[in-house]
Amino acid sequence: MNKMSLGQRVLARRKELKLTQREAAQRTGVAHVTISQWEREETQPVGKRLFALAKALQCSPTWLLFGDEDKTPTPAEEIPPAPELSPTHKELIELFDSLPASEQQAQLSELRARVENFNKLFEEMLNARKNKTFK
Repeated sequence: MNKMSLGQRVLARRKELKLTQREAAQRTGVAHVTISQWEREETQPVGKRLFALAKALQCSPTWLLFGDEDKTPTPAEEIPPAPELSPTHKELIELFDSLPASEQQAQLSELRARVENFNKLFEEMLNARKNKTFK
C-alpha cells in the first residue's frame, strides 16, 4: 500500500499532470481553494466530489483514498490523447438529438439518477472498506 496520504497523492498526481490548482478545480467542478484544502489535508473529497476529482486526475477513487498499488494510475506521459467519440457515443448523441427537448430532459434525469445510485453504492463499498481497514 502507498504510504502517502490522500492529500499527498492529490498533489503529486496534479503536478504530474501539470495542472494548476485552478485547472484541477475547474475539471472537478469545485473552487480552487477546495483543491488546496484537500492537498493540505484540511478536508477530504467525498461522494460526487471524490469521483469528479478522480476523473480530473485520471485515476481511481480507491487509489486516491487508499493508495492501492494495483490501482496506481497510468503515468502522465503514457496517457494517450483523448480519443474521438466511439461509434456508441456517436449513436447515443444522435439518438438523444432526435428526441424532443422534453424527452431529452427526462432521459437526462433518468441517467443522472442511475449514475447517482451507482455512485452511492460505490461510496458505501468504500466506506465499508475504510471501516474494515481501521478496525
